[in-house]
Amino acid sequence: PIVLNVAEKPSVARALADVFRSSPGAQQRNNHANGPTQIFECDNVRFPCLDQQGSGRLASNNARVEGHTMITTAVRGHLASQDFPSSYGWRRVNPVALFDAPINTTYKEDMQPLERMLRDLARRASALILWLDCDREGEAISDEVRTVCLRGNARLGSQNRIFRAKFSTVMPGEIQRALRTLGRVNENLVKAVEARSEHDLRVGAAFTRWLTCRFRNKFDGFADQVISYGPCQFPTLGFVVERWARIQTFVKEDFWFLEMTIRLNADGSVVNNIPAQGVNNVYNNQQQGRAISLTWKRVRLYDRTMTLAIYDACLEAGEAVVTDVSGRPKNKWRPIPLATVELQKRASKYLRIGSEVLMQKAESLYNNGYISYPRTETERFRPEFNHHDLIQSFHAVNGELGNYAQLLLSNNNFQNPRAGPNDDNAHPPITPAKAVNPEEIADPIERNIYSLVVKHYLACCSRDAVGRETELTLKIASEEFSAKGLMILERNWLEIYHPWEKWSTGQGVLPKARVGTRITPTSLMMRDGATAP
Repeated sequence: PIVLNVAEKPSVARALADVFRSSPGAQQRNNHANGPTQIFECDNVRFPCLDQQGSGRLASNNARVEGHTMITTAVRGHLASQDFPSSYGWRRVNPVALFDAPINTTYKEDMQPLERMLRDLARRASALILWLDCDREGEAISDEVRTVCLRGNARLGSQNRIFRAKFSTVMPGEIQRALRTLGRVNENLVKAVEARSEHDLRVGAAFTRWLTCRFRNKFDGFADQVISYGPCQFPTLGFVVERWARIQTFVKEDFWFLEMTIRLNADGSVVNNIPAQGVNNVYNNQQQGRAISLTWKRVRLYDRTMTLAIYDACLEAGEAVVTDVSGRPKNKWRPIPLATVELQKRASKYLRIGSEVLMQKAESLYNNGYISYPRTETERFRPEFNHHDLIQSFHAVNGELGNYAQLLLSNNNFQNPRAGPNDDNAHPPITPAKAVNPEEIADPIERNIYSLVVKHYLACCSRDAVGRETELTLKIASEEFSAKGLMILERNWLEIYHPWEKWSTGQGVLPKARVGTRITPTSLMMRDGATAP
């Protein structure tokens, strides 16, 4: 049987063709590159018979396997576009009429060669497999491709020979699995995208026309301008304006607070008789002890007179008393598996990469087989996900990634990743799909994104970092001050997430002072500040 395979991008079609060509017994035929996009042909690609597929479940081991001639090509995103008939032009109808106007589906001039090519290829095929991205938009584009192919070969529909492939990477194992789990187009997702597209068109066009016609002649410089309205962009602009208004109308409040500093030796004993600093006095750090900053339990007061009275009472008391020294185990949890929004946050925070550039580069990494599909809401792995093999594939990579991967699979260091709250039931979390040294990736931005994805995945499979938190509480007059310290016992996942992830209270391990110890503060200051929006 001849099978037409349609991908969403030429790079994915090329990767599919490479997998088909490398199948045992497959024979490559001529490739065509003189049309609107490349066409790849390969004979004797063996996988379970299409008559026994379509449920989306894994084909049984007893399923009949046969050779297929695979014709592989691609579109470039959406084929079709929607618009109102010409009789509903700007000056012909009231904008309100657009909410009930008919909508025509057309193919723009640059998409017409692709449409003709798909119709011609469909005439040769006895089956169609749709390899579009596995998200809502991909499902909608699958419907557009299906519609065009049915115009060229109606038998594909009447004989129920249209299939949907589900995959998250273009790695050979993933593509072979997709060929054994072929399903159908999800009609509910198609209708959801159609509803959203229709809503965007009707609301966007109606409000754009209304705003433009209303304000065009009321402001200088607007005569030839269009005031565009977007159902998503305008609410977002509303949030921005609301925040701006809050900042503009914010009235700051002054506040006052106290800060205390003490010095203790490493054994917790008090440092006494510390002379004033001067050019003739030389003391080493051990003799002078260690400075510890304490924060006021009240945090702040908005009454200067009251704060000043408390400050005077503390100065008059002179000495502080250690009232409590406590410690408790503390863990820093490893991250949950990586979804798109979290990748955007971390790339912005760690790599200073904006969302638009990030997604372009992540798509490129996906198309080249380096990472899984980068548009996902899933934050949990399926039970059958093979972490061991993926981690082991990094053993051959030189440098910190390879060294840490070896460490992770030894001495019982591996832990199954935590499960996050979200699952879109379409894609797994974003993971590396191919183990390579990041230095082999030429593009520096893609190199950094790949490193982030790999480090995050390895961190997910690691143990939590383990530490011990200590808290020191002092009382002077009627006021309490406290300081927190942290001793890291086991870094675990923090080792691979270096230098981005840190764990610190800023003061390290606190000396073990005894309850009841009287300490003269080295400084006790009253400071002021103001609230900010």
